[in-house]
Amino acid sequence: MSIFHDATMTCSKCGQETVIERSSSVNADVRPDLRAAILDGSFQATDCPKCGERLRLPPHLTFVNFQHDTWIAVEPADQIEDWDAIEDKILPVYDRSFGSGAPKLVRDMTAQVRPRLVFGWPALREKLIAKDLGLDDVTLELLKMAVMRNVNKPPISDETELRLAGGDEKALKLIWYHQVSEQEMAVLDVPRSAYDDVVEDADAWAPVREKLEGVFLVDLRRFIAGHATA
Repeated sequence: MSIFHDATMTCSKCGQETVIERSSSVNADVRPDLRAAILDGSFQATDCPKCGERLRLPPHLTFVNFQHDTWIAVEPADQIEDWDAIEDKILPVYDRSFGSGAPKLVRDMTAQVRPRLVFGWPALREKLIAKDLGLDDVTLELLKMAVMRNVNKPPISDETELRLAGGDEKALKLIWYHQVSEQEMAVLDVPRSAYDDVVEDADAWAPVREKLEGVFLVDLRRFIAGHATA
């Protein structure tokens, strides 16, 4: 079930208060239109009626799409520094509902699901795009690492992140975002073959892959943000 309630947002440009419909749970199996809205950026977004500034509520929800083996807990981007504590809280919540503590019928239904935790809209959108393109999200993070090693002066900082934003069978579109404002800083077109190279070079990537397997936050930022060094 998709759950909504009204929330008030204040425009940072003119101070106008606007009511926006906010969701705490999205079931894309029942509402595929909501998945589409997340992908096109219109979900929980509107224009300020006074000045026209684009407004978007930060995410705080669970996204379910079992037809695509997807369960994602989504938190605001500015909470990334507490990812380790949040991940610890998410694990028992998932286990009670769909994991080891759930009825067998439910466990059977979700056996192929790999639960995830993300921070911010671009991170959620990335997971959905990766699923649509048939990309493994762990391998995608390894590809990002390879890209960062080979790009001249990448805009790496505590406030930036590299996200998948599109692609096809020939190339993948990666965008550097400012994490909180979601401002686009740079665009990279990476050959799809670079992803395949990571898959084929399994032994070289095995140590890092091992750290990203079996965790909720499959994101390179787990290595640089927060208090853990998983």
